[in-house]
Amino acid sequence: MSEEKKKTSRKKAAEKETAPKKVVKKKVVAEAVPSMPAVPAAPVGKKKVKKPFAPAIAKYYGTGRRKSAIAQVFIFEGSGKALLNSKPAEDYFCNRPRLLKEFNKPLILTNNSGKYDIAAHLKGGGVSAQADALRMAVSRALVVADPNLRKVLRTNDMLKRDPREKERKKYGLKRARRAFQYSKR
Repeated sequence: MSEEKKKTSRKKAAEKETAPKKVVKKKVVAEAVPSMPAVPAAPVGKKKVKKPFAPAIAKYYGTGRRKSAIAQVFIFEGSGKALLNSKPAEDYFCNRPRLLKEFNKPLILTNNSGKYDIAAHLKGGGVSAQADALRMAVSRALVVADPNLRKVLRTNDMLKRDPREKERKKYGLKRARRAFQYSKR
């Protein structure tokens, strides 16, 4: 008899596991909210920040990276202006001609130097790495704008990411590979 009870209890347990569980949904009743005073439309005393470019024309986006620098770029048809972190390119790169030439390379190669305006957000790394990241981002944005330019940019290595990064410091050494001076005597 005791074995029979065990079998029936096992069957009941198995039925409970396989039976679908009932889900009870609670009804939410909306309560009346006491009337609140009107909230002002804009915060008082704060200036509205002017955006550098707010055109209604097509924007093309590109991202570029180099070392620890990241460049996020929007290009759109315009007169050839470049704003980097809300500053003109000449001010941002301190009139360093090599850096100014570096990020304009893709535009010059594709004969689009005066056709597109550039709005970029740069972060991380140094200015040289940021210029390289910006070059890659502008190249990618140009490919989005016109896929026919891909071949020209690719043959000139404008779409290739430079994989070189800083090597980590090892324990027991001064830097990644520089050891402490050894003296035999």
